[in-house]
Amino acid sequence: MGRGVLTLDQIWSATSTFTVRWSEGLESNKAHRVLHYLLCRLYDEGRGPHGERGAQQLVNARLTLAQTTLSKKLGISRQWIGELVGRLERAGWIEHYSPKLPDGTNGSTIFRVGRMFKRLLVMLVRSNQCKTSVFKPAKNTWHFSPLEREKAIFSFLAREKELPTPEVIAKIPTLKRWLERGEKKTAGEG
Repeated sequence: MGRGVLTLDQIWSATSTFTVRWSEGLESNKAHRVLHYLLCRLYDEGRGPHGERGAQQLVNARLTLAQTTLSKKLGISRQWIGELVGRLERAGWIEHYSPKLPDGTNGSTIFRVGRMFKRLLVMLVRSNQCKTSVFKPAKNTWHFSPLEREKAIFSFLAREKELPTPEVIAKIPTLKRWLERGEKKTAGEG
């Protein structure tokens, strides 16, 4: 997924957390079930022309769904669905309206995200955009040939093992005597 694109899992999880924090009265009833069902359907309805999904598409999505259908899908009575949808709307999580039909009855309900939901989406998009990795991913540092730093260290260690040049030895008489003693010991052992 690209940067700034929110997945359904991210939105679902944040919705579960923030409905309890931001809205009193929604923590211990079936309003979560209704909200999550509507979230899934709105997320699916909010697909862009090329199948892209995210906060922008979800904000503009509209879902036409009869409350009777919603009650059958969730196994909750039609009257209780009406009450829960009203609570969710009063808390600002969804907006809904039912257009009047020519015969005077209400048509299927049209749902969309409410101001609290939009607030949540803005918060998620901003936090998702700000995330930059502090460390490069591990596989970017997997090198099968030595890095420049490693090459410099190996070169330094190799130079340490080399004998000093005759000019350096001439400048340091103590070093010259020490090296001569080492040569005599090596010659005496062999």
